[in-house]
Parts: sequence; structure tokens; C-alpha cells
Amino acid sequence: MTKKEKAFVGEFKEMLEDFIKHKRSLGYKYDTIRNNLRRFSEYSLKYRIENKSLSKELVLGWTAKRKNESVKTWEHRTSDLRQFVLYLQSQGYKAFIPIKSHKVRRCEYIPYIFTHEEIVRFFQIVDSIPPHSKSNKHESYPLLFRLLYCCGLRVSEACHLKIFNVDFDSGVLFIRESKFNKDRLIPMSVSLADMFVKYHALFNRNNPPGDYYFRNKNGAPLTRDGVYKVYRKLLWQAGISHGGKGKGPRLHDFRHAFCVHTLAKQVKEGVDLYIALPILSAYVGHNSVGATQHYVRLTAEAFPELIEKISLTCAYVIPEVAENETN
Repeated sequence: MTKKEKAFVGEFKEMLEDFIKHKRSLGYKYDTIRNNLRRFSEYSLKYRIENKSLSKELVLGWTAKRKNESVKTWEHRTSDLRQFVLYLQSQGYKAFIPIKSHKVRRCEYIPYIFTHEEIVRFFQIVDSIPPHSKSNKHESYPLLFRLLYCCGLRVSEACHLKIFNVDFDSGVLFIRESKFNKDRLIPMSVSLADMFVKYHALFNRNNPPGDYYFRNKNGAPLTRDGVYKVYRKLLWQAGISHGGKGKGPRLHDFRHAFCVHTLAKQVKEGVDLYIALPILSAYVGHNSVGATQHYVRLTAEAFPELIEKISLTCAYVIPEVAENETN
């Protein structure tokens, strides 16, 4: 059942609803942004609004940085309103545009690309998690972490996977409504598909198809935070240094490593990356091939011995300036 969303209020409620409908018609989820704008609509009740115009006073009041608010949250809140303001103007309404903040610059996160040796060490530790009567970690985490690295899944996609999303006969996963509201099919290797069959026989055979695939012994689905806590402990046991919160290696770096290692394998085998990039882009669910191109440069940096091959076969696809895709 779809969760009922709280209604907008105030003078802008109809325009806000139309704005969200417009964005969702273009394929965006806009769930978090809708929640932010709903709170804005509640905030707007404090102001006297004439002719449905969005005044400078109201905009500056809403976009002022709050005490103890993170820069990221502040910037997102301002950006969300800015998008709505631009929409209002396009519809012929007067609205003050909040200025983009350039005063605070965050350091760009550089993805941590695991070496093959680190991957081997990590999975040796994962596979040696001792059994416990009150936990099924020793069975669930070896499979879940292999999904992140071997298939490049986002951790949210793995945690939200349901039993009916797994085709045990063909060894294919169906990822539904992920980032950019995309659905995609994920073919698995034979060995990984066999792990899914064995795990299903142990924990999911008698459960309804709509249940989450990865659950704790109490039946609750695994969460991103819970997986991250286990991940940090396993990293330490594998002798892989962690730089602290926000510095990595992050869980999402398994996805980065999957992309880089896949491209490195393609280069070694002489595959034209002009052909390989669109396939990889579709497999990992990027919104465009341009987002995947970033991994060409990361591959050259992680495997310097391949630079000559990359330069000869696919220099034309290496972007001059690239931004990291982190989600």
C-alpha cells in the first residue's frame, strides 16, 4: 500500500502540488524534496502573501542557516526552494530567487578503490563470521557484501530487495524503482546465484514473496546503518584502514570498485570501451553514460599499468572534468 503523503498548506499549496507532479512526470521521485517543500508551506503561514507572490522576506527567512544545521542540509533546503521558485516564475508568478551559496565549499570525496588483495582479505573475514544462535549474520553478510561488490548494487538496493525480486531459475535480480526511479535486471554469476538458492532454502522458503530478502532473526529487514556498523568491524579485522566518517572506505566504494575492476578487465581483454561503457551504465543503473565515464579515469589511476592501453583504445571517452556519482 502506498504511504499517504501529507498535504501542502497555505497560499502556494496548489502550485507546490503541480510542481511535484511535473517533476515526477519527468521520472524523478521527489520524496525528500516534497517533504522539505511541505515544511516550507507550513512556514509560509507566518507571512502575509499578496497575489501569490513569493517575497524576498519569506525566501530569506526560510533559507537562513539554522543553529546546529549542517551545511549539506542547509544547501539542500535552499536548493529545493530555488527549484520551486524557478517553476513559479515560469508560470508567470513573481518570486524572489534564493542565491546559490558559494561561500562554503566541501571537499570532493575521492572514491576508495579496493585492491584485489583487499577484496580477498575482506571476504575471507566475512566468510569466517562465527555462527550465533540469535543471529544469521554468518549467512546473510557473505551474500549481501558479495552483492555490493560483485553486482555493484547500492546498499539501499540490497536492503530493499524482496523475495519476489529474485528469479532463482535464471539467476537474475529485479531492482525496482531505484535512483532516478529506474527498474533494471541484474544477471548474476552462477556461483552467486547458487548462494541465493541456498540462502533462500535456509531462511525464506516459507515466507511470503513480499518479505524482504535479508532479515534479522527477529524478522526485521537489514538497514543501511546496521550493515555499516558490521562493515566497519569487518574492515578493521581485514586490516583495511578507515579514514573516519565521510573519508572512507564507504559501503558505496564497493560499487566504485566493481565499476573500476570491471573496466580494467575489459581493457585487459582488449574490449572497446565505447561498447563496454553503455552496458556497464545500464547494469549499475546510471542515469547516463556520462556518469559512468568517470570510472575510466579512476581505472587509469588505480591500474597505471593499463594507461597505455586505455590511451590507445579509448582516450576519446575520458572526460576532461568529471564529477563523482556517490549514490
